[in-house]
Amino acid sequence: MLNLYGSEISGVEEELNEGIGKTMVIDRLSTDLSMLKVLFPFVSYIKIGWGLAFLTDTNSLIHRISQIKSYGIGVSNGGTFLETCFVRGKFEKGLNLLKNSGFNYIEISEGVCNIPKKERKIAAEFAKSNDLILIMEVGKKRIAEQLTLNETIDKISEAQEFEPDTIIIEGRETGKGVEIYDELGNIKWDWADSILECISLEKVMFEAPLEKQQVELILRYGKEINLGNVSVDSVASLASQRLSLRGDTFSMDKHMEVFEGSPATKFVLHIIKNSIKIDQGSLISATGLSRRTVQNALTELIDSGLIQENTDIRDLRRKIYSFIR
Repeated sequence: MLNLYGSEISGVEEELNEGIGKTMVIDRLSTDLSMLKVLFPFVSYIKIGWGLAFLTDTNSLIHRISQIKSYGIGVSNGGTFLETCFVRGKFEKGLNLLKNSGFNYIEISEGVCNIPKKERKIAAEFAKSNDLILIMEVGKKRIAEQLTLNETIDKISEAQEFEPDTIIIEGRETGKGVEIYDELGNIKWDWADSILECISLEKVMFEAPLEKQQVELILRYGKEINLGNVSVDSVASLASQRLSLRGDTFSMDKHMEVFEGSPATKFVLHIIKNSIKIDQGSLISATGLSRRTVQNALTELIDSGLIQENTDIRDLRRKIYSFIR
């Protein structure tokens, strides 16, 4: 079978890709594109990061974009590109440069500066009229300018007015101290859960540059979660995690797909399944969920016959939980 651009996709690859989320890879203009010969089925689109499109001549840029698209992979600008164009009074010229260079995704962000609604509307209409895929990113890059959770949700609502294909949640290249990540790169689950209450899983993409973050997000929300700012070196690792071909997510699908529970309950199930025995306090620490959410999940899993509750013989006040294999 051929994809949109004529690259061959085997039946096995097509079956493996069924139901998995989008993967956006960041390109520094130094990425070795030869890896796409093997990994192209697992890359949705490549973002030529930041304002890097300014650093190369037009012919070289067009050639690189053409190379990427020959594998059936889309190409996006980094959001900073259009922010720079706006500050320099060349916003519409920047949009035309993207189209003429062969970009088939257009990203609008406000990571460094705010772009007025008028210009965002112009970009959205430009994308629609030129059959380009519109991406909007929410979040600030500088630590001192970070949005609150409520401000993030408001920005997501604003972005939805322009009907983008996907809304990206800023994660930068470090994955630390920005949006859903704390200063150490740990995921703030209350933020992630709140974001997914206002936008569907298929419409949002979390930038997750660290492999640890990718694994944790897959475990929490499933293989269909969209992940961005993935380095080229992490593409194979991420694909194997999505497809349960590594220890962290091994056989995850077997139980998750037949169990119709919430993402939080599935996450609790995974933690229990990969522990010999675990108590409620340890589950709260491991998942970052509230006590009530964990208690509700445990009740649901016991009623479903997936886990069992026993009294700890060393402490009769303590309940421990284990997976029924």
